Amino acid sequence: MPENDLLDEQVIFERGRFQRIRRWWRGLHPDRGTLVQGWTGWETVEEVDRILPARTFVVRRGRRP
Repeated sequence: MPENDLLDEQVIFERGRFQRIRRWWRGLHPDRGTLVQGWTGWETVEEVDRILPARTFVVRRGRRP
């Protein structure tokens, strides 16, 4: 499936690293979600969960300026 079929992506819920995403795809993709009649004709609305990668950082001890 080409990436240019993705019309929009919106975060509808976020808590910490967890996100709930709603995506609108151009065309009919019944395996992805709900079919709707939209601005560009037939579109598919998909809701998925995404967990963001953990952020790591390094703490260094040193002299203060």
